[in-house]
Amino acid sequence: MQSNQTNRQNTPSVVQDGGTAAASGFSMGKSLFAEKPESLYQVKRIRCGNVNCWLVTGSKALPTNGSVLVDAGRKEDFPRLEQICLQHRVKLILLTHAHPDHAGSAALLRKSLRIPVALGRLDLPLLEHPNIRPLHCRGWLGKGLLALSRRELAQPGTPFVPELLLEGGEDFYRYGFSIRAIALPGHTAGSMGYEINHRFLCTGDAVMNLPWPTPALLFENGEQAAESTAKIAGLGKRVILPGHGAALWNREW
Repeated sequence: MQSNQTNRQNTPSVVQDGGTAAASGFSMGKSLFAEKPESLYQVKRIRCGNVNCWLVTGSKALPTNGSVLVDAGRKEDFPRLEQICLQHRVKLILLTHAHPDHAGSAALLRKSLRIPVALGRLDLPLLEHPNIRPLHCRGWLGKGLLALSRRELAQPGTPFVPELLLEGGEDFYRYGFSIRAIALPGHTAGSMGYEINHRFLCTGDAVMNLPWPTPALLFENGEQAAESTAKIAGLGKRVILPGHGAALWNREW
């Protein structure tokens, strides 16, 4: 009983996705966390199969004219993501990295919505050739994920040049949001995390929660990946919004 209580304390209060849309592999969750006076933003999980996109909007405490989308799913997710982006007036897309399950719809959304896209500069070559740099793996689960990923990464990407090429440290205040880019290399050389109002952190695949919380299982550079997870842990109490799996509290990884 004590163990169950501890687990509940270590898990953010998340409203799980559900309904017909979830059964189809694509759904949009309700607001993740109960709104509090100090909560300036609402963050919603958009599930594209086993991949997450995150929609950031203003709360009643800080109304904003539009929203920001973190990651853009696969190419086949474009029609539904386009509808969501139009509904919530998305004015900026932030990509955690350039793999096709996270950036697949970015070029189409950029063209359709006429909005800028941000990406880590070192990931620019991956937009056209996702497997141009080899991935390595960790553990038996990593081996399985690597085998599943090879076919998807072997497909040609959609080359384009994002308007914002990031090094880490950039902020997006001019778009009306307190969001800061944090360089998290390892999974890919240009992987970026996005810290939202010093409360949430979108990590892409630097950490994941599928089927359990773990640092990157696939990586271009294992030493950099370990340094990035240490950097994430060093940020202290944050709600981690991973590229795969449900939100969770930050921890010592």
